[in-house]
Amino acid sequence: MKGVERLNGNPNWHDVCSFWCHIVFPTLASRRLNPFGVVVPRGVRKLKSLHTLGVVNIRDNGKVVLRDIRKLTQLRKLDVTGLNKKNCQELRSTLAELSRLESLSIISIDESGLRGCLEGVSSPPENLQNLKLHGTLVKLPQWIGGLQSLVKLVLENTILREVDATMQVLGKLPNLAILRLVLHPFNEGEELRLTFHPESFPSLMVLHLYLMNNLGSVEFEVGATPRLELLVFEYAVSDTTSISGLSSLQSLKEVVIKAFDCIEGVMMKGFDCSEELLGRVQDQVARNPNKPVLKRE
Repeated sequence: MKGVERLNGNPNWHDVCSFWCHIVFPTLASRRLNPFGVVVPRGVRKLKSLHTLGVVNIRDNGKVVLRDIRKLTQLRKLDVTGLNKKNCQELRSTLAELSRLESLSIISIDESGLRGCLEGVSSPPENLQNLKLHGTLVKLPQWIGGLQSLVKLVLENTILREVDATMQVLGKLPNLAILRLVLHPFNEGEELRLTFHPESFPSLMVLHLYLMNNLGSVEFEVGATPRLELLVFEYAVSDTTSISGLSSLQSLKEVVIKAFDCIEGVMMKGFDCSEELLGRVQDQVARNPNKPVLKRE
């Protein structure tokens, strides 16, 4: 039923069966029964003019696959999944060769995640504009702070330990316009306080906070995110997050709040958000001179 939630109306078991028979199973078959990416055909290295490749599963035979991908020096977009300790070094070497890359997505569902895999990339793509990282990182790779052209960044399940240090690095990226922090971007060992300091995130226009566990507070200090137009906050109804500083965001146009509840491990939409949270947000939005719109979903 989780996958069928997106269908119109109220799905029943007939809808569920149709969804799996006509959408899920054919998709898995087309991916050689691998829901996490496709198997790259032999000889892909010969496609010298290829610009887009993904989603490629490098879990099995990853070293050979990455050596082929390394030859595709015209690639602009690359999406890979299945990263693990066995193919880490090969991925680093591959990224150093793909100098024209503009979009990169790396996903790992391995227990060790991305830990240690992205450190030491000798020559990261200078023109990278879009970056998505999914999997345990613990520490933000140093080279990310040098991505002067980066426009969009997604951190999902990265479990970064140094919250303030990470935010300071990201806050200095001159062209970062879209930031999505999803599920467990930071370590959930203690209550998380997310602070946007003055003069940080100078180009940020869209901020999306999605079901961040143990998120105690989100604070925008005066002078932070001067170009922020859209804030989307999706949270579990059991959370007690506080949001402050919205009244000082001079470019804010829209705030969207979505509440979820968890039933037997499945996140379900459509629940009313906390009246206390909504009241605080409404008060700040009302005091913002830009008169942003508040949407409750």
